[in-house]
Amino acid sequence: MLLLPSIVWASIPIKNTPVPGGIAVIDFKTNHSNPKAFYRTVPLYIQHIKDDHWQALLGIPLMEKLGKKSITVKDFSSHIFEFEIKEHAYEEQHITLKGKKKKYVNPTDTHMQRIKKERLALSKPRMTFSTQSLSDGAFTRPVDGVTTGAFGLKRFYNGQARRPHTGLDYAGNTDTAVKAPANGKVLLVGNYFFNGNAIFLDHGQGLVSVYIHLNKHLVKQGQSLKQGEIIGTVGQTGRATGPHLHWGVYLNRTAVDPNLLMGK
Repeated sequence: MLLLPSIVWASIPIKNTPVPGGIAVIDFKTNHSNPKAFYRTVPLYIQHIKDDHWQALLGIPLMEKLGKKSITVKDFSSHIFEFEIKEHAYEEQHITLKGKKKKYVNPTDTHMQRIKKERLALSKPRMTFSTQSLSDGAFTRPVDGVTTGAFGLKRFYNGQARRPHTGLDYAGNTDTAVKAPANGKVLLVGNYFFNGNAIFLDHGQGLVSVYIHLNKHLVKQGQSLKQGEIIGTVGQTGRATGPHLHWGVYLNRTAVDPNLLMGK
């Protein structure tokens, strides 16, 4: 007899993209009402598709090695499911910072003290794993505008290599409204050295989104949101050369391409 889910399971239509920065979609079948899945020891996003059909969603780190990998699904017992991470090439982007903005390339000792202090605060929302899915269906764009920075770009600031770009940049006029792309809950609101004014939203099961370089915050920590609600406005605070929104998405603590969550 099929055991129906004991909680409401939300489903996000996602194409299987097992590449660094992508999302591996692992299908499995079980009659268990609340299965769990893990990559190494990190819990994964689980969604119920239909009847005994389920999926585990795994965000793949940009720096992950290629080749065969596996996840563990636990229902009435433990099961191993294998998948393969394939190669994907990302382009380069060279950015020049001038004047006061040069501090974001070579921070002073005082700046480094602030940066180190902020790293801990910024890591906490990415580690969040709430058991219930808050989102349901495809995400929508948080703001209209031309994409000026694609996900995964190999970035160079004033000729110096930095970490790959972990989100999407949308150009926009200052104070253009930024909207929640899905239902969620505000995890963190604050101002940070590199990020400027930033907001983190929890969408459940380790799915977290972030909005960076904002001009204004218009929500408070702990606030529940519906898809389409305004959370802030476009700005150029922090390490930004002009007004734009940096939108990032984390899945199982890993930055993934936000485009993958927006369906077709």
